[in-house]
Amino acid sequence: MKLSIIIPYYNTKQYTDKLLDCLAPQITSDVEVILIDDGSQTAYTSEYSWVKIIRKENGGAASARNVGMDNAKGTYIAFIDSDDLVANNYIASILEKIDKEKFDYCYMSWKTLPGSSFNYEVKLKDINSEFPSFNLCVWNRIYKRNLIKDIRFNENKKVAEDAEFIREASYRCKKKSVITDFMYYYRAGRNDGLTMKFENGELDSQRVVYYFEHISEDKTYLIDEIAKTNKYAEVIIMTNKNDIPELTQYALVVPPRNIKGTELRGTPTALFQKINVPQRTQVVIWTQITYEIGGIETFIYNFCANMHDKYDIVVLYNNMDIKQIERLRKFVRVQWNNPKQEIICDTLIINRITDDIPDNIKYNKTVQMIHACNIFNRKIPKGRDVYVSVSDEVKKSYGVEAKTIHNLTYHPPKKILKLISATRLSSEKGGDRIKKLASLFKKANIPFVWFIFSAEPFHSDIDELIYMKATLNIQDYIRDCDYLVQLSDSEGFCYSIIEALELGVPVITTPLPVLRELGVRDGIDGYFVPFDMNGIDLNKIYNNIPIVNYTYNNQECINEWIDILGDPNPIGDYVYHEENNLVKVQITNDYYDTYFQRNMSIRDILYMPIDRAVYISNSGYCKILN
Repeated sequence: MKLSIIIPYYNTKQYTDKLLDCLAPQITSDVEVILIDDGSQTAYTSEYSWVKIIRKENGGAASARNVGMDNAKGTYIAFIDSDDLVANNYIASILEKIDKEKFDYCYMSWKTLPGSSFNYEVKLKDINSEFPSFNLCVWNRIYKRNLIKDIRFNENKKVAEDAEFIREASYRCKKKSVITDFMYYYRAGRNDGLTMKFENGELDSQRVVYYFEHISEDKTYLIDEIAKTNKYAEVIIMTNKNDIPELTQYALVVPPRNIKGTELRGTPTALFQKINVPQRTQVVIWTQITYEIGGIETFIYNFCANMHDKYDIVVLYNNMDIKQIERLRKFVRVQWNNPKQEIICDTLIINRITDDIPDNIKYNKTVQMIHACNIFNRKIPKGRDVYVSVSDEVKKSYGVEAKTIHNLTYHPPKKILKLISATRLSSEKGGDRIKKLASLFKKANIPFVWFIFSAEPFHSDIDELIYMKATLNIQDYIRDCDYLVQLSDSEGFCYSIIEALELGVPVITTPLPVLRELGVRDGIDGYFVPFDMNGIDLNKIYNNIPIVNYTYNNQECINEWIDILGDPNPIGDYVYHEENNLVKVQITNDYYDTYFQRNMSIRDILYMPIDRAVYISNSGYCKILN
């Protein structure tokens, strides 16, 4: 079998019948046609015995194409959308190209069908021709099956799922061919087509748009962030200059233009038009109002700090102090609750018993928090799925059935990690390991300073390593540091480790045999690192500095929350960046702002959170200045 043609089908019988009529005279024994009926309302049938029909539950075009690929036997694979048409010599031209060239992948010229919502054609001239940047569609390409192997379409996406497939396949396939004649005829702009449904907000899919005038080399954080976003959303980057070519592996990079999307990141721009599709997340924390300080405010912050790496969390508010917003954004999405934006979540956490649930939030489970004792004779709202009290005393004051979970705590890491060592610097005492660990911290962009007390001279080109002349008493220095570091081959006792632990300072140490005898515990009194210095979790060392001899069981509280929320499975990619916080705006029409709780006047200039600024700008009441 030379060629497998895969057709994902869903309720397009009038068009698909014409497509099969077009293919019928072209079919040979070298070709198989696999039509995947993706759970259409009426099962598709055909008079043609050569078409293999596989019916499945509805899962989208990506799922249908994957089923087709799993059943394909051809040396090459081609895809045809069920509402399009192909040339009368489509199969003959492909088979001829296969016999002559043995290519990895092949491009074909294409144009829109008469009667489409727009007219467009891409006529390839020769082997060096490329498709326009927007034309990432699998129907105008042919791939060798044993080269794409395990590459499959991303079933988390409803639109643009073929763009990700093409990017992955293109990096694997090297030998290119081209068919310059028009082989494919695309039906553009069907009212019931996925693209039109998406742009009308009728499709549950996401398109994340990044806008930067210039993507400079220092924005390397975008690589990991966009790679994660690409797993569940179409990603388009608009920029006039891109200095990070790796981004093209995960996103379509285009010059700035008017564009519709579900989310804008980077720099605010009037070119972006938001599509109001439902926003999905795992956990929504709803708080009608938060103040500059307070117990509920602390609960929300500590909860997000502890749980953001376990669940996708969105904090929704009607009115929130700007300082609270800024510190929460380092962990989770924080946004003003737009009543026109539908939000769908697994679990909704309501923080005040006086707060009503907004109509735009849809949920599977509600958790009602009870934070304070009942000194005002208030009633607990009925109908919640779970009630959580922060203490038995609070629960007793209301006389209700509730699960008691003590409040989570959080101790933010210091911005600069302070390390200290008091040791000889010979190889058996860890001099080489000190330099290697310092290099690992620098490579991981972890800020640190490391004081080395030794009677031996110490030379290093790492500025963060600071040589200190040996002194008989360094306990005051140890007390002010985050860790004492001891990286020896062996120790008979190791005074400095014991002194540090007595002072409440954790240690970073090689797994010295004597430590078990002395009762030093890995992960509790500090961290043990391997002798070869490989595989060290530097982020854990930086972000989770042990509190020596502190017995509060924070992990037990986290486990209690996991019992309520379910197994952790974060799917999002939220990353905090300082540049994405506030933008400068100028008021263009008088109005009362519910966020700032004051009247805004024309020509007022102030700073707003980005999501608020874009919303007010789109409503015609301000313009974004930067």
